[in-house]
Amino acid sequence: MKTPFPVSYAWLALAVLVNGTAILWSAEPPAAKDMAMTMILAHEDDISPLAAAIDKLQKKVQGNPNDVRSIELLGRYFIARARATFDPGGYKLAEMCGTVLMEKDHNSSPGLLLQGEALLAMHRFHDAESVARQLLTLRQDMTDHALLGDALMEQGRIDEAVQSYQTMIDAKPCLASYSRVAHVRWLRGDIEGAIQMAEQAIACGSYKDAEPMAWVTARLAFYQWQDGQLAKALVTAGRAAELVKDYPHALYVIGRIHLAQEKPAEAVQVLGKAALKSPLPEVLWALADACRAAGKRDQAEAAEAILLKSGAAADPRSFALYLATRRLQPQRALALAAAELETRKDVYSYDALAWAQHEAGQQAEAMASMARAVAENTRDGRLYLHMGLIAGASGDSAAASHWLDMANVMRTSLLPSELEALDPARNPSSEPSPRPDHPPK
Repeated sequence: MKTPFPVSYAWLALAVLVNGTAILWSAEPPAAKDMAMTMILAHEDDISPLAAAIDKLQKKVQGNPNDVRSIELLGRYFIARARATFDPGGYKLAEMCGTVLMEKDHNSSPGLLLQGEALLAMHRFHDAESVARQLLTLRQDMTDHALLGDALMEQGRIDEAVQSYQTMIDAKPCLASYSRVAHVRWLRGDIEGAIQMAEQAIACGSYKDAEPMAWVTARLAFYQWQDGQLAKALVTAGRAAELVKDYPHALYVIGRIHLAQEKPAEAVQVLGKAALKSPLPEVLWALADACRAAGKRDQAEAAEAILLKSGAAADPRSFALYLATRRLQPQRALALAAAELETRKDVYSYDALAWAQHEAGQQAEAMASMARAVAENTRDGRLYLHMGLIAGASGDSAAASHWLDMANVMRTSLLPSELEALDPARNPSSEPSPRPDHPPK
């Protein structure tokens, strides 16, 4: 039997969270064989190469706790695993690897970067910004500028983020830099420019690194869908789903397009696969709508039950939007949206707050929040819908008509439950189509 790990903060930090199990401090640490058993993670068959690589690195670190390169690589693989499996636990493990490296060298750039990327993925954007700025005092790597730009972007500080992205792209035009420029262009209403930059990102990518290629390809499909290019978006999303089998981001776009094409049965099949891998509120919401449209009431209620149970923890912003749209628990939706805005001050957080305020009867506050949500001119049917309905509730019929007409132009980007609000608002004299059933209260 190999010699046990020494009792140290570094060892504890690396081991403290594995598969959600805490290892408590004690005078005598577990034997190395117990540590190895704990650190062995289960993986899906389609990511078995990742599982093998992680297991190999864990054994190397077990044999030599001072092997900083292996600890860094282990953190990188934990991030890759989290991206591939949509299990956020991998980000916490990556943060722990960063902690181990920082305990050995408080100026460890690899350790700081692991911590920063993990904090970003866990939506701790202010903390990620602090780590990025610390990194930039030590070096000027492209990845450091990317981390800072992403942290600023999520806080709604787009102009500052653009400066970091420009430095990044000047240093190395590549998939990572071009995809970030695409995101900025989309947020600022330039969908055509976003499409061009996403295509450029794909041209710079490598199919040997499948997940980043699948991600940016799915983003291109998203932009094409938002631009009304449904047929082209289906083909693009299909490529992403081939790069990484059943890639949820791609399946979500495919399912939403099937819904827009009034093919609910096909949408149920695709969105069901997406929800199995990534049961986020936005996916479950779309799945529930698809099930209702397909006449599958029991399946819709099952998806909504999962959403109501897990939504607040999985993605409070999207869950708040769901609650407000379905007119469920308005005060809870308001609290969730307000809390999200504390750390994530982008256009979509202001939209979620405005929509929750509207449903809670706070029309003046909703108008003020919604003005912030549309300030970047983002082309998004949901933003237009919310602005139109809030303007109408505030007594500005001309503005309401304008925004609702814009939402109607992008109606293929709206869920059936959102169209239920759009169509009667645009044609108040017409009889709304009765819903066959409603979600549980």
